[in-house]
Amino acid sequence: MINWRRFFRQKQNWLGLIIVGLFVFTALAAPWLAPPAEPTEDPSYLEIKVKLLGLPLPPRPDSPLGSVPKPPNTMPGVALGQGRSYQWDVYHTLVWGTRSALYFGLSVTLIAATFGIAVGAISGYLGGAVEGIMMRVTDAFLVFPVIAAVWLIERVIFSRFTDPFGFPIDLVAWQQLLIDLRIDAIWVALVLFTWMPYARLTNTSVARVRNMDFIMASKALGAGGPRLIFRHLIPNAIAPSVVMVARDIGAVVILASAFIFIGLRGRMAWAVVLVGGRQFILGLGGNPFTYWWTFLPIAGAIVLFSIGWNLLGDGLNRTLNPRSS
Repeated sequence: MINWRRFFRQKQNWLGLIIVGLFVFTALAAPWLAPPAEPTEDPSYLEIKVKLLGLPLPPRPDSPLGSVPKPPNTMPGVALGQGRSYQWDVYHTLVWGTRSALYFGLSVTLIAATFGIAVGAISGYLGGAVEGIMMRVTDAFLVFPVIAAVWLIERVIFSRFTDPFGFPIDLVAWQQLLIDLRIDAIWVALVLFTWMPYARLTNTSVARVRNMDFIMASKALGAGGPRLIFRHLIPNAIAPSVVMVARDIGAVVILASAFIFIGLRGRMAWAVVLVGGRQFILGLGGNPFTYWWTFLPIAGAIVLFSIGWNLLGDGLNRTLNPRSS
């Protein structure tokens, strides 16, 4: 159990809560903080028609954090756009992108953690050859590079969502469902290849707990396997995984942003807007000091998002494991 009094006595935990709370508030208050110009399917982007083609425009009264040119098509199921005369407002995406970051980080981490904890608990409880096989499969997933998985999933599944010119094609029901759920190749790859540490951690914890007296007493009273696993073993072995979940929420957002920035297609709004300003930071003639608004607000938000969740994870670790502090 978490000792909440101990948790709230630590100042850095309050800082983590404030940072995460700020992002949650921003996500909930997005319609008021950055009202969309008109109802759209995806309000994460506010298009601005400009006369100056191809160059990002600096902050101005109607765009307090400037704007960046729309990048090439980077999102499955989204058309290429209407030419380089349209730009994306950075402030609008900074606010609305908080929703996609929270959705991405929470959904990927919670699904991966749930599956990994279940695998680790079952293998730790059964032991023997079953445990050996399940852990070897876990190790096989551990050695596979995530970036290769993203590329493979993109080519096999998500490249069929658009034609060679970037315009949507007729989608079957399951493809449209993936788009509606904001699931892309990066999301799928991270879910498939981030559960293994949870499995390893839970397996070790369950193997330590399964021979304790209270487990033996439960077995003597007739408790079956599922009851032992979900009522006794997991609650007593889940603490390290709770800490990892808090840390991983920010980590997967940074990792997904990096994948999108280097050219892999994704749907996280913050990273997609960073792609729009990429050539003005790293390209020929790019200057991050001249075009600071193309990366600084969004990159700062991504880093702060990760710091907030890491502070929470560290606080939970110190609370659940006092010897580590």
